Amino acid sequence: MKNILSTTVIGIFLLSFLTNAQNITNTLPPNGSFKVKDNTNDFLSIEEATGNIKLYKDVILPDEGLGSSLQYGNIFKGGTRFIHTYHGSQTAGRNTFVGLEAGNFSLGGTNYEGSFNTGIGSSALYSLTTGLENSALGFLALFSTTSGSYNAAFGVRALTKNTTGEENSAFGYYALNSNTTGNLNTAVGSYSLSVNTTGFQNTAVGHHSLQNNNGNYNTAIGYNAGSTVTTGVNLTLVGIDANPSSPTATDQITLGNQFVQSLRCNVQTITSLSDVRDKKNIEDLSVGLDFITKLKPRQFNWDRRDWYQDGKSDGSKMQEQPTAGFIAQELDEVQISEDAEWLNLVLKDNPEKWEATYGNLLPVIVKAVQELNNKNEQLKAENKELAMRLLKYEENQTMLVKEFQKIKSSQHQFNIKSVFIENNN
Repeated sequence: MKNILSTTVIGIFLLSFLTNAQNITNTLPPNGSFKVKDNTNDFLSIEEATGNIKLYKDVILPDEGLGSSLQYGNIFKGGTRFIHTYHGSQTAGRNTFVGLEAGNFSLGGTNYEGSFNTGIGSSALYSLTTGLENSALGFLALFSTTSGSYNAAFGVRALTKNTTGEENSAFGYYALNSNTTGNLNTAVGSYSLSVNTTGFQNTAVGHHSLQNNNGNYNTAIGYNAGSTVTTGVNLTLVGIDANPSSPTATDQITLGNQFVQSLRCNVQTITSLSDVRDKKNIEDLSVGLDFITKLKPRQFNWDRRDWYQDGKSDGSKMQEQPTAGFIAQELDEVQISEDAEWLNLVLKDNPEKWEATYGNLLPVIVKAVQELNNKNEQLKAENKELAMRLLKYEENQTMLVKEFQKIKSSQHQFNIKSVFIENNN
């Protein structure tokens, strides 16, 4: 860049000697040099052996606001703008553009519009009109941005198609490349959020993360995380290949991919909102023991289809260790038959991959235990009553036995007495 600036100065210096369209040609002898200096200091020199220009002092370009033209003090490469600080005549300015066709000479606006922008790279901020406080670094970075403001694009083709979108941050090759009017997005990593056009408030960190997204309020962290999302909303996806149940899913959190075998944390439960002030139509649960007895706990071995390249499981990758759980289709059958689909035991967003929500069974299990306890208490009361009745029967039996023995003893005495009387007669 210093050579370019030096060339500019030399050109200005030589032009000062031109009069009446005369040409000046000066041929340096072998190993000779051309110098501009005072009595003691060199200001500028050209070496014949190398053709290099050496500049020993500063280059002071004209103030771009001087006079009526704002295109003074710019540097061109060939006929193409290369370094300039152009801004509208009624604006604050403070722009910096470095690179072939970076920025433009048609910026406009008033006050702070079209000001405080930095574009470094070929065609960076090429279309800017009134946007302010944008930073672009890389070929075609923020190329189409016109009035969009407060954007940061670092990487080749980062935020290239953005027009009026604001407060977007893109770091990486093709990051947020297709964004046009989407706002408040953050993309870190090559191709992250690259297809997004109008989606807003998304955060993607990782290569290809949320690549196909055009939804809102989504967060994906990890290589390829959220890459299947299209119009999904309020999704949180953490880990390599972490994706929701379907491309259009809403309000989900996904931790990890299909190979995760355990979910670890220092505590064993998840705390969620349960405040009575946030609930209406509170009543006792209508399903319980009868519902639970119809469920079918199963033992099985996983042999997932997504472990196979053709999506068809053939048993060759089946896990050796069995596990316990439920079958989503069987859970769904029970909740339908019991008119209890509101339990949401089965997630069917993706018809090719049903999922189960075991945790929703907890209130039903508690209700079933309570019903069993009531039956147990009832049986205990009945058993107590039976025991008391049995005790009474035993007491009566004891009394009867005693009375019988008394009768039997009296009968015996009577018989003896009768025999004695008969003998005396």
